[in-house]
Amino acid sequence: MRYIHLLILSCIACFSQAQTVSVDTFATQLTQSPQAQLIDVRTPAEFADGHLPDAVNINSQRPDFTQALSQLDKTKPVFVYCLSGGRSKGAVEKLRQLGYTDVHELRGGYLKWSSKMMPVAGVARSTAQAEWPTARFDSLIRKQPLVMVDVYAPWCGPCKKMAPTVEKLQQELTGQATIIKVNADTEKAFMTAYQVDELPTLLLFRNGKLVDRQIGFRDETALRALLR
Repeated sequence: MRYIHLLILSCIACFSQAQTVSVDTFATQLTQSPQAQLIDVRTPAEFADGHLPDAVNINSQRPDFTQALSQLDKTKPVFVYCLSGGRSKGAVEKLRQLGYTDVHELRGGYLKWSSKMMPVAGVARSTAQAEWPTARFDSLIRKQPLVMVDVYAPWCGPCKKMAPTVEKLQQELTGQATIIKVNADTEKAFMTAYQVDELPTLLLFRNGKLVDRQIGFRDETALRALLR
């Protein structure tokens, strides 16, 4: 009897875990669910700064949040995300308490979604000409002994979070290291040449050769260590 009880608990845990899925799985499930209800539980200001296409904003901080969730259709799947996963976890628990059984949570939230260069809405894409064509970039890494490239996008959450530190180091380390920012929206040739498919990506060149590649947000300590 004890074995059966533990087995049931294990299955429930597996089911719960299976509903918190990766970016790729979340995107696939959305595509395969034409009646999906996609809910962004961030604040309206966060939502206005960029969100998943077709998402509806139900702010988890509003006093009638539970009531707003209860208005969703229980016969249709619900897909939930926030910035990084904290608020969406609470929303998923409320949805289950309300009787929703087909609930999917985006692991890593909007930060992870945008860093994987997935489609986003409510942001302006840059249409400027490329600043770093191959010839110019090759010339730079030949002339400068240490070059760090921050491949970013204006709509990428982790990129925006890291930007102030990158700009600080650009100024502080002038003469010691060359730090440039490459916009993923406009530098398609660069993205292809260096096989960048996730943001932010940091590329480190020493004496013209690529010696390190790091993906994802890095704090100031990690960036300084990279530039030693």
